[in-house]
Amino acid sequence: MKTHVQTQANLDILYWQQLQGGSELGLKKLIERYFNALQNYGYKFVRDEDFVKDCVQEVFIEIWSRRTRISTPESVRAYLLGSVRKRVLREGFRQRINRDDESTDFENDLTFVEFSPEWSVIEQESLAETTQRISDALNQLPKRQREVIYLRYYQNLDRDEIAEIMGVNPQSVSNLLQAAFKTFRENWAGAVLLAIWLGDVVF
Repeated sequence: MKTHVQTQANLDILYWQQLQGGSELGLKKLIERYFNALQNYGYKFVRDEDFVKDCVQEVFIEIWSRRTRISTPESVRAYLLGSVRKRVLREGFRQRINRDDESTDFENDLTFVEFSPEWSVIEQESLAETTQRISDALNQLPKRQREVIYLRYYQNLDRDEIAEIMGVNPQSVSNLLQAAFKTFRENWAGAVLLAIWLGDVVF
């Protein structure tokens, strides 16, 4: 699994470097690999498919226009997710200001991620009830804890990548994850099963 992730990351760097050199094929490959994932992530913040799609497109357009001036990120996936997150929040904030004519804390007003059984990798019908319970439990978490779990276990990002995306330090990511599991331990008897489902719960 780790080797596969490393191979994917190496391909990302290759495509990125091709893009920097002016290759439209490199840009196309990155769009093909990440457009749906980026749109899905943005949609967790703003339930407007067209708006989010535009934001993702604008991120790629900006990267292409700045290709000769931007460096190669350590993680292309994290860079793209972080860029979409910032644009969705920024443009969403601007739209709300224009619509409501008042200042609001847009990011903290958002509800991030509604987990559903389909989000789970568990597919067996015999585990459907457990999967629903897991989804319900995840939806009880504060939004930032939900987001860090989504990035860690759905996007398979490490602590440093998540910190970069969310604009916090790595320790804050660990604290958010630990707080999420503390909530499960206190409020849900099936926390052990959840830990098995998610896999490695310690960074």
